[in-house]
Amino acid sequence: MKIVVLAMFTLCSFQSYATFFPKVVDNLELESYLGKWYQIASTNPSFQKDCVCVTAEYEVNESENVNVTNSCNKETIDGELEVVVGEAKKTRNPAKFNVSFGGFSLPFSNYWIVDLADDYSYAVVSSPFRTPIWILSRTPEMDEEVYTDIVDRLAKRFFDVGKLVPTTQIGCDN
Repeated sequence: MKIVVLAMFTLCSFQSYATFFPKVVDNLELESYLGKWYQIASTNPSFQKDCVCVTAEYEVNESENVNVTNSCNKETIDGELEVVVGEAKKTRNPAKFNVSFGGFSLPFSNYWIVDLADDYSYAVVSSPFRTPIWILSRTPEMDEEVYTDIVDRLAKRFFDVGKLVPTTQIGCDN
């Protein structure tokens, strides 16, 4: 009886773990992921407050990790350009990275690719806690149907899509 109870507890614990943390994409070809991405929408984390024209650029560095260059204009498309450079360190899982800016690094991976188009035309990035959320595209605009499908899939996976805010990209010089 004790073995059955222990087995049930272990199975329930595994099920809770599996549903608590979001699943990341199964396959990620880093070379295909590198380059420039445009932020289409996000849950507007505090460190991106008042940002428009948001982009992210990724390139492999000499240590075989990934340089991350995030940029945005503050408040308006003509606002002050803000650029932040960091590094994404690889983990055992190719779809999870530990991204740090200014040398501050968390003890766990904080950049999880949770959805990705087969042709790498869009990606969705989050964390183990399902927040923040960033919807990225290779182009400054995304087809409304594609966006709706992404949001629907995220909602089914228990992401708080009600907090997604579209990012201004029209008229940006990025």
